[in-house]
Parts: sequence; structure tokens; C-alpha cells
Amino acid sequence: MRHKKASIWQKLTFFIVVAIILAIVAYTAFGIYTERNSYMRFGIDIKGGVSATFQSADETIVPTDDQLESAKTVIEQRLDNNNILDRTVTLDKENHAILVEFPWQANETEFDPVAAIKELGETAQLTFAVVSEGEHGEEGVVELIVDGEHGGDYIIEETFMDGSRVAKAEAGYLDSGYVILLQFDSEGTTTFANETSDHVGDLIGILMDDTLISVATVEEAITGGEAYISGSFTAAEAKSLASKINSGALPFTMESTNYSSVSATMGAHALNVMLLAGLIALCIIILFMCCYYRLPGFVASITLLLQTAGQLLIFHLMGLTLTLPGIAGIILSIGMGVDSNIIIAERIKEEINSGKTLKGAITAGYSRAFSAVFDCNVTTAAVGLLLMILGTGSMLSFAYTLLIGILLNFGLSIISSKLMLQSLSYYKVFSNPKFYGYKKVKEAE
Repeated sequence: MRHKKASIWQKLTFFIVVAIILAIVAYTAFGIYTERNSYMRFGIDIKGGVSATFQSADETIVPTDDQLESAKTVIEQRLDNNNILDRTVTLDKENHAILVEFPWQANETEFDPVAAIKELGETAQLTFAVVSEGEHGEEGVVELIVDGEHGGDYIIEETFMDGSRVAKAEAGYLDSGYVILLQFDSEGTTTFANETSDHVGDLIGILMDDTLISVATVEEAITGGEAYISGSFTAAEAKSLASKINSGALPFTMESTNYSSVSATMGAHALNVMLLAGLIALCIIILFMCCYYRLPGFVASITLLLQTAGQLLIFHLMGLTLTLPGIAGIILSIGMGVDSNIIIAERIKEEINSGKTLKGAITAGYSRAFSAVFDCNVTTAAVGLLLMILGTGSMLSFAYTLLIGILLNFGLSIISSKLMLQSLSYYKVFSNPKFYGYKKVKEAE
């Protein structure tokens, strides 16, 4: 039978895939080397962080347990919006306070708790009110702050709604510049429609605590359940304010009454020890795969580098928090990748020993190993997904690394290893079945 001659692209596929993988690995390694500690945000267990106590800013207000629970939910949502996975938010109902611990930012150099607390955003109430122009110094006057500067003086005539009635907020751009587009829930839509109907020609203001951040004239009743906050916002400021509004409105104004730095719970050298252990384990795995499974093992080792670098790169780009359990998730997902490649390599070996041609054995090996690899990855991914949905704190870091690793393994590593093996099989020097684990069966005497 005459075999079809391989095209130049089929032979070059191996080098193209390897070049892409090495580029990703080099890009990740260069980023880690140049940015060092600022490349990624590490958890409290690795780098330490900030501990802060939040209480009502008004000593005359004693928040109820329900209000404390609501405020706790808002703070957790703000931490989620900043991808701060390693944190603890607990209630001190006896002292009517909320205790928060979260890790330093990736690029933190000053380790200033006061500056770090600002990352949580303003702990203020968003309110909508009917306002009128006032005189500077007049009693009850509030300032309109535009782009950090004084924009006028107004009197609050009537406060009619708070930020809890905002269903969605997002940054947008109109002719006047960047704005925050607001969508109200059903109750908020009705309230806003009634107020704007009663105050056509009057001024509606939006306040963050006692600071007026936006004022607009009601030209007609707004009944569609939508409005926008205008002002001299930059794109980043509009996005930040929209995020804070989406996080929810605090039921009472809060301030940090006590704050301090938290030392790394696992010690300053825990990260270096774990990384060294992981690197040694990876080298041993690669050596074993190359010696025992030969060419399929060598190809699998290249894809393991892709999986490892890909996980670190994705965590960096998404700004996620990496904890020691997260590193354990990376190691576990690498183990899943090794299992998948071992199953495939064994299937290829079996197909060759059964008499199939090399190219047919590679195709059949991947095809017949698919169900086992798929089941293994899907069940593990399901665990990671459940942990992501139900977990909190450092458990989320483990869930993210595990799930990302499984997706990279199943979505990229297996596909790339198949492309590389098929490409190598077209070279005469690599077409010997012995490179793929074939063992000649001795004939019975």
C-alpha cells in the first residue's frame, strides 16, 4: 500500500506548537523574574495583610444585627469585585462591629494599613435626594464635588431613595463624557418615576455620604427605570464608582476604628519552600515521563510546562489571590495532567502492540482514551466548581487554580500533545515504534 506523503505543514506542526508553548513559558517566567513579588497577589498565609475593624461612623447610631449582616455582605461583595479570594469577614455583634482581614496588594511596598483599607472603597451610603441651590456657609448646605473640586453649594430638600434600589450600575460614555448608567429595581423604578414626576424643573442630587457627587435638572418624568450620574469622571473613576454601587449600599455609614498589619500565617519562607518542592517534583515527573514513556512522555512534559505557566499567567492577568492552598491546587491539577497523559501513552502502546500502524495507533490511542480522560477531568472540575460556588477565603484560591488547571489540561495540553505526536510520527527518525513503548513479543519455542 502506498502511503500518502506528509505535507510540510504536518511536519512543521511540532515546531510551531513548541514555539508557542515556549513563548508562553518564557513570557510568564520573564514576568515573574522582572516583577518578582508584585507579579501576583499572595494570600495572608504567604505575605501577610491587613486587619481592620469597622463600626458606625455616628456614635448615636447602634446598628441592628440585620444591618450588620447586610453591611458584611456588602464588604464581601467589594472584596469579590477586587478578586481578593483570601479574606475573613466576621461580625462582632457585642461591639456592633465588623472585623475584616485581607492580604496586601501585589505591588505593595509601604505596607501601610490605612492606604490598604482604601481598596475596599468608600464605606458610605449612596442616596438620591431633591436639592436646591444654597449659599456657601448657610446651615444645612452640602458641597458638590466635581473632579475633586468645589462645584457649588446645595441644600437637601428631601431624601427619597438609597442605593439599595439600584439593580445594576455600569460605566458608559455620553456626549458630556464618562457617566455611570443606573438601572433601578421595580420598587426603585416606581419611586424614581414618582419623584421625578413631582419635581419636573427641580434638581435631583446623588450623594455619597455627605458629599454631593452629581446634580441634574429634571426635564421630564423618568419612568423607564434608568438614570445616569454625570460629572468629570475619567474612565477608571466611572468604572470604580459603578463597581461600588453594584456592591450594594451600606445600611449605615462606617469608618475604620482600628487597623493593624497581619504577619504571614505560614511564615515568610513558606512560599519559597513550597515552590522549591513543586519545582523538584515537576523535574522528577518530567524525568520519569521521558524515561518510561519515551517520546509520548517527552511531548507530555512539554504540555505540563504549558499548563503550569498558563495557570500562573491567568492568575496574574485576572488579578486573583494566590494562597498556599491555591499552589496545592496547581500541583494537583498538574498531577491530573500527568494521569491523562499516562492513560493516553498506555493506550498508544497497546494499539501498537496489537498490530496497528504508528499513525493509526496514535489516532486510536487518543480516541479510546478520551472517555477515561474526560470522566477524570469532568469529575474533578465539578468539585472545583462546587468549591468556587460554595467556598470562601483561601478555599476559593484552591478552587480557581484547580478548575483553571483542569480546563488548560483538557482544552489545550491534550490537544497540543496530539498535534505534536502526530507531527513527529511523519519523521522517519521518530517513526520507530520503540519510541512509543512497543515491545516485540517473543515467539514460543
